[in-house]
Amino acid sequence: MDKVKRFFQHTWHWIFITLCLIIIGISCYLEYQAEVQQQHVDREVSDGKLSDQQLHENGILVLCYHRVVNSRLFADKFALALSNNDQLHEYSMPVSKLRYQIHYLRKHGVRIISMETAIRLIKTDQPLKHKYVVLTFDDVDETLTSNVYPLFKKLGNIPYTVFVVTSNTGRYDNGTRLATWRQLHKVLGNSNVTIGVHTNNMHYLVNNKPVLKYAKNYNQFRKDYQKSEEIIKKKTGHYTPYFAYPYGEGTNREQRYLVDHGMITFSLDNGIVTQRYDLSQPLPRTMVDNHSWKNVIKKWVNTDPSNN
Repeated sequence: MDKVKRFFQHTWHWIFITLCLIIIGISCYLEYQAEVQQQHVDREVSDGKLSDQQLHENGILVLCYHRVVNSRLFADKFALALSNNDQLHEYSMPVSKLRYQIHYLRKHGVRIISMETAIRLIKTDQPLKHKYVVLTFDDVDETLTSNVYPLFKKLGNIPYTVFVVTSNTGRYDNGTRLATWRQLHKVLGNSNVTIGVHTNNMHYLVNNKPVLKYAKNYNQFRKDYQKSEEIIKKKTGHYTPYFAYPYGEGTNREQRYLVDHGMITFSLDNGIVTQRYDLSQPLPRTMVDNHSWKNVIKKWVNTDPSNN
């Protein structure tokens, strides 16, 4: 016992210094991880506003959601409470707020349509007479099946499109578990749900830049796209003509490749789509958060086109 006491008397300051260094190291690591995740958020969240002309236009606004949480469910509440991941919190929308947004759009005469209907309207020669919204969900975690699916079914089988990272289904990503194919089959069994590609395994950043923005990755991109379509064909029985760029960005060469393969692509820029839009270019999508709901979506919904 005396030996142990003498040991601590002679070494306590080294132990103290070691513990302090460990704590500092952990703090720096957590701070770095938080900064990286915030870069993901900043990279992917839509910014800017609609032009005055677009505010006064009828047309189609494509909205992008990610995680939709139910604060009354223990699993959702527990995951958010334990996580210091800014991305998880930034991308998380309460299901009550999503319900409010759907009611708000309907109350103000906005028509919620499927992706297929939107493309048909875009290809028409006639000016669009109404305001339309297309709902999309990126990455597709388990909250799609637990929260979005029952809500939209209850509200009248609202149409929406899900963009899936085909190799990541069932995995944990940034504090949330992505839906499994078994869960997705439950959702995709409804005629009001459309599936799209969000790459097979190229949804990440390199030096805070989307991997698809590097020209040197073109050949990898082609293989990745082909693999994603193979998986979707195997899992659903058909290919999909819809591709959403991770973080909303790709190269011109990738865009030409996708268009040549009959794909309709999507970015994360704000914009109203009208008839005869150039479908060889990515369709704009608005990432839905508090800022975009107030400064983009509500402003467009409440602006009278006749006052243009």
